[in-house]
Amino acid sequence: MTARMLPHERIDEFVARLMQSAEVVAPRRVEVADVFYGPVSSPGEVAWDYGTAIEPLKRFLLPQRETMLRFSTDGGLKVEAECDERERVFLGVRCCDVTGLGVMDAMYGGDIPDPYYMSRRERSTVIALTCLEAPEETCFCVCCDAGPFLTEGYDQQWTSLPEGMLVEIGSERGEALARANEDLLAPAELDQIAARYRLAREAEKTFGDFKSYIAGAMAKLSMNEVDPEVWEQAAMRCTECGGCTYLCPTCSCFTVTDRMNGSEGVRERHWDACLNNCYAREASGHNPRPERSDRLRARFFHKISHQWAERNGRQACVGCGRCVVGCMAWAHMPAVTEGIRRGVMT
Repeated sequence: MTARMLPHERIDEFVARLMQSAEVVAPRRVEVADVFYGPVSSPGEVAWDYGTAIEPLKRFLLPQRETMLRFSTDGGLKVEAECDERERVFLGVRCCDVTGLGVMDAMYGGDIPDPYYMSRRERSTVIALTCLEAPEETCFCVCCDAGPFLTEGYDQQWTSLPEGMLVEIGSERGEALARANEDLLAPAELDQIAARYRLAREAEKTFGDFKSYIAGAMAKLSMNEVDPEVWEQAAMRCTECGGCTYLCPTCSCFTVTDRMNGSEGVRERHWDACLNNCYAREASGHNPRPERSDRLRARFFHKISHQWAERNGRQACVGCGRCVVGCMAWAHMPAVTEGIRRGVMT
């Protein structure tokens, strides 16, 4: 492991330097207790002592409403693409959300890269913050290999120790950032690195009884051995509100629309959801997933099936628990995976 130590009293100075050359997106406390990821204007706005942010990071890389290009038909077709080229640092990001970015990278940076997503992603530095305190009641990242500590996927990973932040280097970008601030950093000692591993083991023990049966559900789902009654039972609960989709760090369904104003037009991309009745409807009017149970099955297949994981490197659930918080009907990931494993929704 390549690691440095950043004294606690120098953290604000480090953050201030980041802000000089990039937009710093960090956890911010809003309305007393709620924490959201958002741009900060001073180091003092960063909330270091938080559990899980209300929303994931994906809206910064895949905006809920995004202008893709502008065009004009006046005097011939003229098209001008729009790409976000801002430098960003995602600071103090929880491990589940960092893992979520990796899933999004696999989807949008594959054989046919999405230029809009990749324009933002290639200009982003990710600094993860490990979880040392007891997790939220709805967290199950340990079931998904997505926390509370990571071994890869970050540029830097910070762990708070009594004498400062242990800064693990995870990429060339993270190393370059460390070199640019070497006057604030010192080489980590062996006992400090050992403390990090001890804290990781202790953090994993703090998770309670709340869990998701990812492995068992993956096996049955991948082999098409799920009783259809499970999907019917789950569908009776689901209200198609979209809460699970919009709060999920890895859901990436979208639709594209063109809007015209005279001879001027704009093409926009908007978030969509596979649970929406009209999402899979074809131009002919045929809908291959007419029933809610069909759409639920497709959603969970694309989250945790072996086929999806083999193609993209891992399952698409990171155990952040936001679907549990957002679901109004107990049809979230842990509930459905338990139903798949047991053969009945309980």
